[in-house]
Amino acid sequence: MSAKRLLTEIPAARWGVLILASFIMATNYYFYDLLAPIQDLVRINLGFSASDYGLVMSAYAFPNVFLAMAILGGIILDRIGIRITGFSFIFLMSVGGALTAYAASATFLGGGFGYDFLNSFLTSYSPQLKLMIFGFFLFGLGAETSIVVLSKIIVKWFKGREIALALGLNLAIGRLGAALAFTLSPRLVHPEWTTAIYFGVLLLWIGLLGFIIYMLIDTKVDRQVTIDLKDPEEEFKLSDLKDLVTNRSVIFITLLCVTFYSAVFPFLKFAPDLLMNKFSMARQVAGDVTSYLMYGTILLTPLFGWYADNKGKSATLMYLGSGLLIVAHLMFALTYLEPRVPIVLLGIAFSLVPAAMWPAVTKIVPTAKLGTAYGFMFSVQNIGLFIFPMLIGWVVDTSNPNYRTVLSSQQFEMVQADNMDYTGSYLDRKDEPIANKEILVTAVVFEDIIGGNIVWTESHKTGTNDLGDFNIEIGNPEVILSANFSNLREPREYERFRAELIKIDDDIENIIYDGYFEVDENNVFVSQTDIPARDLRDKSHRGLIRIFSAIDYVYENEDGEQIQEKIIEKVWEETTRFYVDEAGQFEIIMGQGRLQHASREHFGLTSDSYSLEIIKPLDYTNPMLVFSLLGFLGFLFAYLLKREDKTSGYGLELPNKAKKEENE
Repeated sequence: MSAKRLLTEIPAARWGVLILASFIMATNYYFYDLLAPIQDLVRINLGFSASDYGLVMSAYAFPNVFLAMAILGGIILDRIGIRITGFSFIFLMSVGGALTAYAASATFLGGGFGYDFLNSFLTSYSPQLKLMIFGFFLFGLGAETSIVVLSKIIVKWFKGREIALALGLNLAIGRLGAALAFTLSPRLVHPEWTTAIYFGVLLLWIGLLGFIIYMLIDTKVDRQVTIDLKDPEEEFKLSDLKDLVTNRSVIFITLLCVTFYSAVFPFLKFAPDLLMNKFSMARQVAGDVTSYLMYGTILLTPLFGWYADNKGKSATLMYLGSGLLIVAHLMFALTYLEPRVPIVLLGIAFSLVPAAMWPAVTKIVPTAKLGTAYGFMFSVQNIGLFIFPMLIGWVVDTSNPNYRTVLSSQQFEMVQADNMDYTGSYLDRKDEPIANKEILVTAVVFEDIIGGNIVWTESHKTGTNDLGDFNIEIGNPEVILSANFSNLREPREYERFRAELIKIDDDIENIIYDGYFEVDENNVFVSQTDIPARDLRDKSHRGLIRIFSAIDYVYENEDGEQIQEKIIEKVWEETTRFYVDEAGQFEIIMGQGRLQHASREHFGLTSDSYSLEIIKPLDYTNPMLVFSLLGFLGFLFAYLLKREDKTSGYGLELPNKAKKEENE
């Protein structure tokens, strides 16, 4: 009778665990980056400044800087094991994500649970900012240790087998999660902008469920065999720090690490907003272009890693990557060249340096002290990730004191009286006009500028004159970004609304409903007649719903005869999905699809008492110069490291494989 095979020896089980662990890792990476491509919506809807946004991003690194979670997490993991540690910290990560989403929700902003308490202290900071900072703090507290747990899971299942490939695939899938955040978040802002955050939270909780499934598998594995993952030689030892901080090569590579990652990760938090403001890119395009950096690293990092293993030149690769970082950031700061070019250069740099740097540490530091070295570098790296998002946010704000103009309801009445024409000025931080420049201007109409309640958001492509002035017509933009359907006014006594529902199949439009329009108190439109076509029933469809205003207009001509005419005006148009039941009835929640058109008169923009905010493009020159300075510092440290290697004899320019064979 043959012995029963261990689960870790079954390839399907082993690779299945890798996929599960990597998916959980990807949910972590996804949530970490999901706010970046919708930063402008965070500012508009929550009243955040760029500094506020930077504070939220910095909160993630706080546990690793001040609570030393890079070290304590590993100690906790060794003491209480994978299952309890993993569940606890992934649960913390999920709760932090949920609190972040709750901070942006209409429920909380409307005075929901915890609002009054958070409003009772540090009143210079809004309740939503304080809760979002706390949420991202909890997310960071759980996320970093969960990465350690997931890495240890892979070691447990692949030790002595395909461990290098498994760890590489795990990192690649994690970065794929980050890339998808830049791609998907801008596409998930409908029907509500918070949908993008809720989707990220959903992924976190699905990830937690996935870990519970792994716990059941892990319990079965532990019943079969005990796998000792502890290596006393690689545990963190405080006494080893003295040897590290007196080693110039360790100092140079650590300083390269902190400056390089501080010039990449915080940049990613602001990159989509940079592309939207400087290059007038649509939000989705800006997210897609930013994601090229991550997709590029997935492909290039293994390639450069192979080169360092087989051909060497690790110090040169770090040197080259740091140089590309400078070029890319200076291109963003000082030129208007096609932005995909510097993004691609950054992707190459972000592949070159990590692929060469982390293996190079194994040549500089003895094996017995590698755990200490990596923990030290990771902790110092997080200092940069804590400081620079806040610093960049502050630089963005101080560089753009004139980018918002707020009009009170009384001032907005003057715009209404002037046929909705608004003339503004685009000034730099020295109050000098920015003349003869094409710009993208956003106009936001509020019920109350203090309390919020956005009625209408639109964007205009316009240009400044010699004096830096520009002109836009409110309610007649290139793109209407949002309109609150509940603000659609009731039809007048001589007016009726009519709805037209069009089913769209392969760009062919088929009108399946044409009748009068009524909604209930929840903005739900219920069909007044059944859809006769049997083949449309009990199915979901993609469609376009339009609302028209029909006005019977009676007047007398020159002969005294009464003439009756019907004036038809399009009031609303949105793409949506709808379901037709077996009886031929359907319901559509209005305002939950993608808005195509809205009539400013029917939303009261031309008559009601509203407040207005005009948002002009942010100038990212100074923030990008800060990133360029970090690149210069990284380049300096890479140069010093390369020079030091010539005297220390660590062999950073030699192939990694040759070094390994020599040791053997």
